[in-house]
Amino acid sequence: MTMTWTAAFRSAPVSPYESLTLIHPSRGFHDETLRQVVRLRGGGQRLRLRFSNLYGKQPLIITRTRIAALETTSSIVASTDTEVTFTGASQVAVPIGEEVVSDPIDFPTTTETDLAVSTYHAVETELVTYHPFALQPGYVARGDLASHPDLSNPEEVEPRFYLSGIDAWTPTSRCVVAAFGDSLTDGVGTTPGANLRYPDLLARQVAEANTTVINLGIAGNRLLSDVFGERGIARFDRDVLASPGVTHLVVQIGLNDIGMPGMFGLPPVPLTDLTAGLTSILERARQHGLTTIISTVTPFGGAAAIAPGLDTPENEETRQRLNQWIRTNPDLDAVADLDHVLRDTTAPNYLLPGYDSGDHMHPNDAGAKAIADTISEILLTGRTRRGRPRSSEERLN
Repeated sequence: MTMTWTAAFRSAPVSPYESLTLIHPSRGFHDETLRQVVRLRGGGQRLRLRFSNLYGKQPLIITRTRIAALETTSSIVASTDTEVTFTGASQVAVPIGEEVVSDPIDFPTTTETDLAVSTYHAVETELVTYHPFALQPGYVARGDLASHPDLSNPEEVEPRFYLSGIDAWTPTSRCVVAAFGDSLTDGVGTTPGANLRYPDLLARQVAEANTTVINLGIAGNRLLSDVFGERGIARFDRDVLASPGVTHLVVQIGLNDIGMPGMFGLPPVPLTDLTAGLTSILERARQHGLTTIISTVTPFGGAAAIAPGLDTPENEETRQRLNQWIRTNPDLDAVADLDHVLRDTTAPNYLLPGYDSGDHMHPNDAGAKAIADTISEILLTGRTRRGRPRSSEERLN
């Protein structure tokens, strides 16, 4: 059986120096242990970790790293505690603007495994590259406790710090779906710590098809402008195409491009710019042999209460026109009509109340499941919600 490295977990990096990351700001570490919890998708016998210093202003020094099976909250299964090395050394210095990959680790995992990655910093760091909305608590404790089964009174932290990915050694036949998007993909609106983001639910639905799903969403991300994270057209190659083993792509982005300019008193983004940006991503995906599913932009009626300037007649018109372009574009591999799935039929510019997390913009757990159901149907049966058949090559193996 031919084996290869495939992406089993991803966390898209964001700069700690962005002006709009104040909700969950980054931080530095000094004589502290950071324990981060990851639900790994896709089983294998070996793993390798990725640490990013993409936006750092000095080398990121990690004194030592351990990986273990998670027992509960911040506790690990002591018998599974395993050293992680980098070219044979325990300490690693991640250069400015770069990512490092660990040596292969013998660590068997199943289709769905909860892991704890513990890192100790003896040397003080500046603000580190991070992912603001992890929706999975991490834990910080004073001193070198990387191998300790239990952390003593740890500080709970919201973001994920510098852990940008985990790869698994798997058969080459495995499919990897890259979920690329904004806060709907990132999971905002779903229950924190419960792994109920739509990519989590989708991963469970397609696991028996020898398929895993990686989440490359960034809350607040835009297709064409750098606000929360680099714009989608700029980060696509790094986040998606550079992830080993990706075979399928789900693109869910555009709402923030439509809504954010009005929130900040800026001119609206022309529809032609949005369609050109999406087309550029779709063309890059096709050049690399990916089967792509693109979603329509979901409703945001009523969101003005928390995001003034978002829910306007002009923005709603742009959303409708963009969705019409997506639905009728004959060049698209497949369309997930999430607007149709999530909207209230009695008020189509609003989310269905049962799918609304409460802010009238982000789906709740039930809404995330509806998204996963829609996309898994396309992946597993080869049909869109509109019933357009797709070739067998576009379906999951």
